Amino acid sequence: MLSRTAEGLFWLGRNIERMDTAARLLDAGRRLDSLPRTDDQHSEWSSIIVASGAMTTFPSSIDEADADTVADHLIRDITNPSSITSCIEAARVNAKAVRNAITADVWEAVNDTRSGLHHRLEKDCDRENLADFVDWVRTRSGLALGKIENTMLRDDSARFIALGKWFERADATARLLDVKYHVLLPHATDVGGGLDYLQWVQILRAANSAVAFRHLYSRIVDPRGVVDLLVLNEKSPRSLVAALSEITALLQKLASDLPVQQEVAQQARTAEETLHATSIDEIFDLGLHDWLTKFIVDTNVLAQNVTSAFGFGVEIEMASEHIANSPTQ
Repeated sequence: MLSRTAEGLFWLGRNIERMDTAARLLDAGRRLDSLPRTDDQHSEWSSIIVASGAMTTFPSSIDEADADTVADHLIRDITNPSSITSCIEAARVNAKAVRNAITADVWEAVNDTRSGLHHRLEKDCDRENLADFVDWVRTRSGLALGKIENTMLRDDSARFIALGKWFERADATARLLDVKYHVLLPHATDVGGGLDYLQWVQILRAANSAVAFRHLYSRIVDPRGVVDLLVLNEKSPRSLVAALSEITALLQKLASDLPVQQEVAQQARTAEETLHATSIDEIFDLGLHDWLTKFIVDTNVLAQNVTSAFGFGVEIEMASEHIANSPTQ
């Protein structure tokens, strides 16, 4: 497969999933915004900007972030490469570039989503309409991914799309979990209280994992349970370990005999094995935020190594701090 085709397919998968991620972060902000607040509690909307990696593109100080400015930046702002508008535009460009490698159903799903988005943006995405809008975005991204799964051959074209999707999902779940760090209650004595519990519940709901938690854990929602579900539990389709397992399996099938591709496949396998060997105690002993930051950095470095190995990436030149703050483009 030509590297330019592989690149278009990879970023088609990433941008569809990234559109879903922006919607989930907005949903998390909307849900957290509805909870009781303390006077010195950090703004949940500032937290969404930080977690989305959009600090450098947000047009004002994040201390001034509110529902309207954050929604505008994560939905409409084309200067933000992670906004919903930017993602669907990029997805359509990539889909058009690889038109011969995807099915008509996949093309129509992406193209119709772009058309539908422009129609919906004519309406105000204020607090009253935000819930309906993010549900629509998540439905459309799910439709596009479903068309890929159900209509494309199980060949390298589908694998490169899936590779992009799983890299993006790993990054997205880590960032969604990290939202909780940025809205931590101001006093340690409040952790474990009613508001702390409600915040974790809303994170679960934004990840579509509240029902899964009830099925898998016979206890009240708590930080250790949420982190176990979204990080270490292979049964969860949004967990970090599930994402790394899929990435490893895909790279094993995609890698040729080229040493650089074999090496990057081994890097993924090592990352997966390391996560399998990680315990919930180790994560909390290090600190959830620090652990998630390291995971985001390491995963984005791996993604850049993968794209370089397959001939359409660039060498890593970004500092770790920058990678942690901004998803790879």
